[in-house]
Amino acid sequence: MKTPARLFMATRPQFLPAVAVAVGLGASVAWRESGSFNAFTFSVSMVAALLYHAGMNVLNDYYDFKNGTDSINKSALSPFTGGSRFIQTGLMTPSGTFALGAALIAAGSIAGIYLALTTSPLLFAIGFLGLLSGYFYSAPPVFLVGRGLGEITVGVTFGLLTVLGAYLVQTGTISLFPVFASLPLSFLIAGLLYVNEFPDFEADRSAGKRTLVVRLGPERARYGLIFILILTYSSLVAGVILGFLPKASLIVVLTAFISIPGALCLIRNYNGGPALIPAIKAVILTHLATGLIQIIADLI
Repeated sequence: MKTPARLFMATRPQFLPAVAVAVGLGASVAWRESGSFNAFTFSVSMVAALLYHAGMNVLNDYYDFKNGTDSINKSALSPFTGGSRFIQTGLMTPSGTFALGAALIAAGSIAGIYLALTTSPLLFAIGFLGLLSGYFYSAPPVFLVGRGLGEITVGVTFGLLTVLGAYLVQTGTISLFPVFASLPLSFLIAGLLYVNEFPDFEADRSAGKRTLVVRLGPERARYGLIFILILTYSSLVAGVILGFLPKASLIVVLTAFISIPGALCLIRNYNGGPALIPAIKAVILTHLATGLIQIIADLI
């Protein structure tokens, strides 16, 4: 029997704060625009998002086992790359991994259905779209990452859709305010996936994953994170200029002191290995700090 700690670690919990901060941002934008906040529906939406994200992580490990990605991945392991590899090390069986992922998604769906029935039926559409995109990111027959759509899928699912859904739960409506608020997080979560593609380059290419790094090659792709950061900060500034974000959100620009050294680290260490870990940590920290600063800006 699998211990609770082992099952928890199989969900790759180090990445769960990414979706938590997106839910918090959607709620803070709703509070700024409507002046109301329902703690109960916020809690349920947070639980639903965490369960969905955890389930998607587990199922991604299962399908990476099925298509051979993790089995042929010989890059150095770190807490942030290569999946959990619980199947490869014998800590979990493939069937057990699939069952855990399915159970987490089912639990998240129950919470999501409750929210849709009690807040807005539009949440059915957002939740269903998020479920399909997250599941078919690595699952056949769609296999979005194999069609060159992995980065945009992750950005939309764990950025735009998550923020918009959390906003909808609080207000019962949708607007451009959460859309603009979500853009920096959408670009950064896609950037996190992007930087993680470098150590997995050989395995991804062999398994038929058409990631940006596979299509461009690591040497050319190493400058891509700079472009993603430009999109991140440009979208933030545009949101402030257009009046969709509070001026205090501009404090996010200070995260460049974290993100730019991370991008330079990637440029120097694009072949992967332990030297790339600081770049991965920099993107994670930039994403988290950006979301928290935006939330604080909304609240003040």
